Amino acid sequence: MILIPGPVNVPQSVSFATTRVVNHRSDEFREVVKSLEEKMRNHFNSNRVALLTGSGTLAVESMVFSLLKRGEKVIVFTYGEFSNRLLDSINRRGCIAKVYSKPAGEGFSLEEVKVALEENKDADAVALVHNETSTGIAFRNLGEVSKAVKGSGKKFLVDSVSGFAAYEIDVNNWRVDAVATGSQKALASVPGMGFVALSEEGINDLHDDDLPNYLNLKLALKFQDKYETPFTPSTGAFFASLRAAELLEMEGLKNRIRRHEACSSYLRSVLSKINFSLFGNESNFSNTVVAGVAPIPSKSLRDELKKRGIEISGGMGELKDKIIRIGILGVVDDRAISRLLIALSDVLKQDIEVKPPEDCKLPDFLMQEVIW
Repeated sequence: MILIPGPVNVPQSVSFATTRVVNHRSDEFREVVKSLEEKMRNHFNSNRVALLTGSGTLAVESMVFSLLKRGEKVIVFTYGEFSNRLLDSINRRGCIAKVYSKPAGEGFSLEEVKVALEENKDADAVALVHNETSTGIAFRNLGEVSKAVKGSGKKFLVDSVSGFAAYEIDVNNWRVDAVATGSQKALASVPGMGFVALSEEGINDLHDDDLPNYLNLKLALKFQDKYETPFTPSTGAFFASLRAAELLEMEGLKNRIRRHEACSSYLRSVLSKINFSLFGNESNFSNTVVAGVAPIPSKSLRDELKKRGIEISGGMGELKDKIIRIGILGVVDDRAISRLLIALSDVLKQDIEVKPPEDCKLPDFLMQEVIW
């Protein structure tokens, strides 16, 4: 059982769909492209969604290079490894970054965002990571943040690689210019696809000056207008992601978000009672990753869980071997959480009451596709 921040366990029908290899210029594949963008637009409530063969990082860099220009001033909020990667992409784009940073395990308040906007009235854009899986911290109030950013007249770029489908994201109503995500996270598909959702303002901000073709969202959308991709895609990942988008539609986006939050809140509550020192609080905890210091060394805990068939992650960068990270993305449910807690009870020699909430359960049709 994989309980890491991605890739994730996937439903059986999603796994089966990865075996599909077809002519990517065929009518059959054009229908896949058409249907996948349509479903992802609905899930994001966006005008368009660029469908990219690659990782979440490709989606983020395509967003950065296609919506920002050299010399533009960008406010960047960093609070972990992935927000630092976003900053690196912005620097490589040749932008002028105004950086606001937090130590590992801390997040930003809405007031701090507003102060940054006030201090940088001349900035062209704001960029941030929605959900930081390296520390289990998130912007839980993205809609309010977007209102503040767009109210200041700036472009707003969001890396939600590990946030999409685990939190509410309303691209059009919140006027977010662009949101990037990946297939192998809360969508519960296989690795291999990146998505960039765009509002009308975001589409108007797209340019194709001075950037590689593979990062050119304008080119991607031009081909999607005829239900194709500009380059040879990973056909199996497209078929799998279409199936995952269908299952998300069947479960209901609000229900999936509720399940993620219920599972993460419950797991945080239990771990806090058995001497885990967790990052985050009620205002900024992640719905998809529980992170913090374990009561025994990180590597020892991970090794013991692996002996019991459960894989969790350690820390990244300066937090390597200092913390544990438990991923609860995609189709993680009460059964997976229960199995984890029973294993922890054995490893730590502690009695743990195991009673996940009803909202942590998968719907019956999806439960039959997921074996833990």
